[in-house]
Amino acid sequence: MEYMLDTVCLDSIENYMDVVPIRGVTSTPSIIKREGKIDFFPHMKRTLEIIGNDRTLHMQVVAKELDGMVDDARKIWTSIGEEVFVKIPASKAGLNALNILKKENEHCRITTSAVYTKLQAFLALESGADYIAIYTNRSENIGIDPFDIISSAKEYARRNTLDGKIMASSIKNIMQITEAIDSGADAVTFSPEVLEAFFDLSATKQAIDHFTNDWKALYQTRSI
Repeated sequence: MEYMLDTVCLDSIENYMDVVPIRGVTSTPSIIKREGKIDFFPHMKRTLEIIGNDRTLHMQVVAKELDGMVDDARKIWTSIGEEVFVKIPASKAGLNALNILKKENEHCRITTSAVYTKLQAFLALESGADYIAIYTNRSENIGIDPFDIISSAKEYARRNTLDGKIMASSIKNIMQITEAIDSGADAVTFSPEVLEAFFDLSATKQAIDHFTNDWKALYQTRSI
């Protein structure tokens, strides 16, 4: 299982890599907007340096039309590194861009993003996408079951011996993480705020308080 952070905050990335087994970092213009107007290419190169070679970096194209998407992808690889997974949406232009780029270089790294249907996932997998990013919370908000899509996409990849990984993105709570994993997702992405809410679980904090208080009652110290 690959746990990934939806953030470009370097402090958060460095902090959580020491807390949980983070396997990657993802970004979109919306995620970047939370940090403000960063010096884009130097900041993302620094992100890649921080996470190292054992983790993945996923970056979204901005252009909406085919030529612009292809140009965005090439610019990301040239300016930051060929190891970046370029995120291209599962639109008509996006699937076209995916096929063009994979024909140019079958080893280029692409994550198909904004997946809301099974057919989008199937077509992207067949075209050689390395990851399929199924928008989990956004799907639920419009009445789509993302976990059924995750399960079907995973089975489709298995049945057709395709290497693309199934990524559950746009996750806003812990239940969505666990349900995505139960549905067969290979990767889940979430913001640091979701982790903060998880670590703030009152039942766990209460248990820790009880342990410490019981020990103190016996030995008059708060540590062994």
